[in-house]
Amino acid sequence: MSRTLRVHPQYIQTVKSIWERKSDGSERVLAEELGLALPQIHLFLKGQFLTGLDFLEICQALNLNWREVAGLHLPDSSDSTLPVASTPKNSLPNSSLDTAVLNLNQAVDELVGVLCEMLRRLTRKVGDFIRADRTSIFLLDSQRNVLGSINAEDGQGGSLVIEVPLNRGIASLAATTSSVINIPFDVYNDPRSEESKKIDKITGYRTYTILAWPLFNKEQNLVAVVQLINKLRPNCDPGVELSRRIDINGFTEADESLFATFAPSILQVLERCQFCYQLTQQLREDTQLNKHKPDIIFQKAQLITELKQQEQQLRKILDRM
Repeated sequence: MSRTLRVHPQYIQTVKSIWERKSDGSERVLAEELGLALPQIHLFLKGQFLTGLDFLEICQALNLNWREVAGLHLPDSSDSTLPVASTPKNSLPNSSLDTAVLNLNQAVDELVGVLCEMLRRLTRKVGDFIRADRTSIFLLDSQRNVLGSINAEDGQGGSLVIEVPLNRGIASLAATTSSVINIPFDVYNDPRSEESKKIDKITGYRTYTILAWPLFNKEQNLVAVVQLINKLRPNCDPGVELSRRIDINGFTEADESLFATFAPSILQVLERCQFCYQLTQQLREDTQLNKHKPDIIFQKAQLITELKQQEQQLRKILDRM
């Protein structure tokens, strides 16, 4: 799992050519028309890492297949920061530093894998409870001021962590205002829906109604935002197109009351998920930045025991769900 992606070296020249043809010498104007930041586009064109959301937006604007551009279909996609399968037994590290980095990355990946499954089960549980077609759980990383949600396939059977800054989207608005946001049918008529429209263009989905609910711990610190999308009519046929399954009444006051009674039952689990999310993301970042610094890597490697303990705790919770 990764929160960053970049253009695979094999496709950098192709992507540059597409951008040059599309911009035709007026790249700043085109960037503004697309609603994209020019510095981010330059990083994209150089094959530098971007947040998953920025990467997807640029690919969509240029009509590119993001999985292909990131090289996820290639036999060796380790150029990105996506998780790499466990090292083959006949492939031995070159040094104790390599071993420490490998062990640390494997411990992080194992914990993240369990965290993914935990969040998947929680989102299904919440969605079924409120009759929402889609549900996302955004975990707050207060140190980096982002909300992280597992909501995109990585092309390898796993998921991407899409990180959203606290100034973008409905979930972020719920987080920063500490308030429940309920947008009725049709979301696109609401001036706050611009980010939802962008995401829909990327995913091919259509958002009609939204309920975003911030969750706080006993100290009144934000833990997560649960975002429910598209309230469904009761007993509707899942095979029917989405527009015919939508409950145009949206999420009602009764739904809000129902979720308010349900939320405490998942809050404690989400607090543990939040801790694990922050821990793994920080370790990934530290390992990437300091992979050639033995003292720091060996110090971080001492956290492997804690990572395994957290993984075991999450597995116990999963077994009870």
